[in-house]
Amino acid sequence: MLPKINLMKNLFLILFALFTAYCNAQKISEDHIDEFTKNHVKRTDWEGLTFEMKAVTSYRFSKIDNQYFIQLKIMLGDVYFSINENDELMLKLINEEIVTLKNIKYTTTCVGCGSTGFNGSQSQGINVSYNISNEQYQLLTQNTISKIRIYTSKNYIDLEIKKKKADILQKALKLLE
Repeated sequence: MLPKINLMKNLFLILFALFTAYCNAQKISEDHIDEFTKNHVKRTDWEGLTFEMKAVTSYRFSKIDNQYFIQLKIMLGDVYFSINENDELMLKLINEEIVTLKNIKYTTTCVGCGSTGFNGSQSQGINVSYNISNEQYQLLTQNTISKIRIYTSKNYIDLEIKKKKADILQKALKLLE
């Protein structure tokens, strides 16, 4: 009877480890040559970054030819706001260095735009993209993010990034290499 319990326990632990690894695994969701522009497009899956009362944010990374981007989906409750072209996304690294990214175009909130699924699909949100230079890309793949500041038409919002989320973000970015 005892060996059967140990076998079940070991099987459970192995399945749990595999499930945990699968859940934390980032992957490439797109990797193709656009048939019209001939650009090489590579994108990661959407991943949650913060889930707080003041803000829910998700991100994915893209690489189009040799240009990197971070795309953010942001929900600030049922607040209407916009993010102007060249508004900043500031990333504070654990070494205290600040990386400043610029929004590529004016965008305003709309219903469901900050959502990556059913959750939040009826709420106001925004979907914005920021350029990442090659130098910034190298810096971000070598240093973990600890905090972000997002500038909006209303103000700015500072968000702490949990270590586990920061590690997943860094792994996702490295997938574009």
